Amino acid sequence: MEFVASILVIASCAALVLLLNYYRRLLNDGRREYPRDELIYAHNFILNEWRRLTAGDAAFHYMALAVGVLLGYMLSYTGGVYGEHYESFLFHSAVIPGLWFIGQPYLKDKAEEQEWPTVLRKFIENDKAFFFGLSCTIAGQALVAYGFYHALSFLWVFLNAVVIVGLCLYYFMKHEKIAEKGGVPDRARKENRI
Repeated sequence: MEFVASILVIASCAALVLLLNYYRRLLNDGRREYPRDELIYAHNFILNEWRRLTAGDAAFHYMALAVGVLLGYMLSYTGGVYGEHYESFLFHSAVIPGLWFIGQPYLKDKAEEQEWPTVLRKFIENDKAFFFGLSCTIAGQALVAYGFYHALSFLWVFLNAVVIVGLCLYYFMKHEKIAEKGGVPDRARKENRI
């Protein structure tokens, strides 16, 4: 029962992030008036955002999403090493997505400098689906830990969910700006290095 509930909660978190990303994109396009159909048909927005997330090499993006979800589950159940899996404040927090958010540019530079295998370099460069899956899974597992066991405080779960959603939206915005410019992330930072 817990597994089914966690799948439903993760799907709900993912749908919420995709919906908020749609509204973020819509409200940042510079218009002042919007037609009604752009504002109220949420199921279409979620499907369109899902297509945008998996655009390009869809098989690779689905694989990255699956890796992110599996890693999120493994991290959630890693808390069982020192107690019950749902008692882990560290593994049910925004720390892991935050570390990936901060460390991804460094990993990308190292992958280019040290010529890591092509699959790893492609994974690190196109990690939006991985980050999305990891973040939504961690937020969903924290909600399940609160809802089923009340092992985590609601304030902890809520604040971490807000941080995770904010990180996802910022990550999506960063990748969209890079795609608009036609550039590569962190290229200017890399060129300015001595």
